[in-house]
Amino acid sequence: MRFRYLFFSLLFLLAAADLSGQSKKRQELEAQKVRLMDEIELANRILSETQRDRKNSLASIATVEQKIKLRERLIRTMRREIKLIEEDEDDIQENIDTLQARVARQKEAYAYMIQQAYKSRKNSSRLMFILSSKDFNQALRRIEYLKQYSAYRKQKVKEIEAEEKKLEAEIEKLRLQKVRKAAVLSQLSEENLRLNQERQNQTEAIKTLQAMESDLEKDLKSKVAEAQKVEKQIQKIIAEEIARAKALAARKQLEDRAIKLGLTRGKDFTSNTSNNRLESLISSKEAELAAANKPVAKPAKVYALTPEARTLAANFEANQKRLPWPVARGLVTGNFGPQRHPVVKSVIIDNKGVDIATQSKSEIRAVFDGEVGRIFRMPDGQLAVIINHGSYFSVYQGITDVRISQGDKITKMQVIGSAYTNPISGETKLHFEIWKDKKAVNPLLWLSSS
Repeated sequence: MRFRYLFFSLLFLLAAADLSGQSKKRQELEAQKVRLMDEIELANRILSETQRDRKNSLASIATVEQKIKLRERLIRTMRREIKLIEEDEDDIQENIDTLQARVARQKEAYAYMIQQAYKSRKNSSRLMFILSSKDFNQALRRIEYLKQYSAYRKQKVKEIEAEEKKLEAEIEKLRLQKVRKAAVLSQLSEENLRLNQERQNQTEAIKTLQAMESDLEKDLKSKVAEAQKVEKQIQKIIAEEIARAKALAARKQLEDRAIKLGLTRGKDFTSNTSNNRLESLISSKEAELAAANKPVAKPAKVYALTPEARTLAANFEANQKRLPWPVARGLVTGNFGPQRHPVVKSVIIDNKGVDIATQSKSEIRAVFDGEVGRIFRMPDGQLAVIINHGSYFSVYQGITDVRISQGDKITKMQVIGSAYTNPISGETKLHFEIWKDKKAVNPLLWLSSS
């Protein structure tokens, strides 16, 4: 008996866990649908800004390509949702079948009970049943039995009614699931139509641009050459920042060494004392201590960064996949790494970061605490900002209305400027990069996915 109780308890818990899991999956799919639809709406807004003057532009091609990918993901999400609904329908139908069988059995048992009671009533009345008792105690027991029998019949009626209510509730649940499934199927059909139309429009737009391929190729190669110049400038600045960080760390270690040996800041040396002079003072002090047979502390381990910079770099690294996006809302229209241009196939773009299309006047935000290393103007007149995060660097290209200065201490999510909008194409785009020392890394591996 105890084993049977444990078995059914375990079965109930497993069923409850399964239902809980289904509910969680459903909520996740709903949330994903909302996010994807929101991003598609953002793509439509960006396109409306980009296409004011020119319908088939390279910027539009990239944004529509991203919108198509979002639509495909939305359709896949809907298909998963339909599958989940169908699984729920099967479970509910199984419950309905079980409840229907249980109610039928209970009604059958109750009908048999009524039938037997009727037969018993024909043979002898309740009163005769009581009066035919051998003694008073037996009469009392028979009265109690009749009471219990009556109560039992009433209880059975209540049980049947309760089971029928459960059955009605399950049937209603199944009806609602079918309505929901029909709604998702209808939405899926609409999304498929939109996707096919977008693909067709994209193919036509690409064909239109390919008719001007020679002019586009010349323009693109010029832009690629400009981008390479900017990348070389970024690499040069980052190399200078790394060298500056090493010099600061070396100086800090020299000064700490001098203080440990007994030299006094402000008296024996100052911040203006050259490294050579400070090294000479350290050597003299060491010789003096050695002559006096006093212990000389061993030099500390040499680091490329100051302790503060090392902590900052470690914190940055610990936040991989959790960094906030540099814009509140945006679409990645250019991925990291070398890739062939979607229209002019002869042009290979080696992207050191990601291109994020956004709406005009969008604010640009720092992705982490740090220090503004450099602000410089690019060949097309846009501004770029490099923020130092210890041994990591974040780069923001395509900024206007800059609200920071070189050397400023920056906090995560601090607004550093606004996204630049091209006055001719209407395109608003931020080019964003992350560097680890002298190597560019894929920003999408660092930014939050939610």
